[in-house]
Amino acid sequence: MKKAIYPGSFDPIHEGHVNIIEKASKLFDEVHVIISLNINKNNTLNSNERKELVLSKIKHLTNVFVDINESILTTEQAKKLNAKYLIRGLRSQDDFNYEVQYYDGIKALDDNLEIVYFISDEEKRTLSSSILKEIEHFKKRE
Repeated sequence: MKKAIYPGSFDPIHEGHVNIIEKASKLFDEVHVIISLNINKNNTLNSNERKELVLSKIKHLTNVFVDINESILTTEQAKKLNAKYLIRGLRSQDDFNYEVQYYDGIKALDDNLEIVYFISDEEKRTLSSSILKEIEHFKKRE
């Protein structure tokens, strides 16, 4: 059985994330979306709220599960779930530059965990979670 994890803060989840999850669900027997703590981000939603949003967006996918991880490294979460693959998304050259460093970090921790990159469809990759949060912030002020 091919299991993969897709870690991220998902604050909020957007159509690019969903597109990647849908693509991964076709390639892997099981995909675990991992709501992760990112110490470099200030989340607007708590982990349970983010989990509920993710669940509402992926309910049509029967082989996708959602877990919360706020206390262990991503590589440890993969081992815990017996996942051999880690899913990442790419939108731009900036993402690629970051992902090369991320890849090296993951491989330093667990050389057996394979990282698989997906590019979301063009019409779904333009808005990042950060931009969506900024839009929401200013909409609330109107």
